[in-house]
Amino acid sequence: HYYITNNLRSLVMLSVLADWFQSVDDFPWLDIPYCILMAVFLREHKGSIKFAVNHPIASLIILILYVQANVICVHLLLGLPLVACLNNAWDSLTAVICWWGVFFCPGDLFFKAVQIKPIQLAIRIICEARHARLVMHACKEGNMLFPQHATIIVLCGVVDGSAVRLMMSLDRKIRGDSACEHDGENELKQVTEVTKASFVLGLFNAAILLGKIPLSPEEGVVIGALFMIALLLNNILLGRHDPFIPIQGAFWKVVCSKHQKVD
Repeated sequence: HYYITNNLRSLVMLSVLADWFQSVDDFPWLDIPYCILMAVFLREHKGSIKFAVNHPIASLIILILYVQANVICVHLLLGLPLVACLNNAWDSLTAVICWWGVFFCPGDLFFKAVQIKPIQLAIRIICEARHARLVMHACKEGNMLFPQHATIIVLCGVVDGSAVRLMMSLDRKIRGDSACEHDGENELKQVTEVTKASFVLGLFNAAILLGKIPLSPEEGVVIGALFMIALLLNNILLGRHDPFIPIQGAFWKVVCSKHQKVD
């Protein structure tokens, strides 16, 4: 009886969290922190300030590509119109303001403010929650166009979650010699933690949308957000990067045990 009661309480709490998070609008609560994070991410690239000064339009376009990367990549995958990324003018306007604030604000006040540890942590937590919501949205788009097709649903989640990393290759082409060698590393050659986490979310979301897990998509978003935040805190507090490496290593050892990795 105690076990059942606790489970019911957990489900009620999950449902309440799901209803609350669903009521939170993307703009401004999720989109503004994400634009700030992407602008800071762009500035931290080697030579980015010099590039922004010499080629401001190109630098701004790169940031807009980062902000809209998930829509662009998922729509390319599903054959949907790419101009849908411009559907929300507020996102593009927010990207422009954040770009100016991070690169050209007098005294570098804006950049210094968002680099304060508590503010930085809050921004990153919000962005992880946004990540989970957008991955579920991409999975739902895939399920709507290709009902009950698990592979496409999972792939939509993976592409949405790793879109910024995939967009880095185009970023390097735009920046040319200004790009640091490790910036925009090919995501297909060196899969990052973000893509692996998006794959897990894609599998989880597909199981929900296909009725294998008795949860609503909104509840799945909350669990996905908690999962992403847990990974973030694992990296920050424990200093552990990419917790999937042991699983990945064991998998490849079993699958490719006959051949050793060649340098």
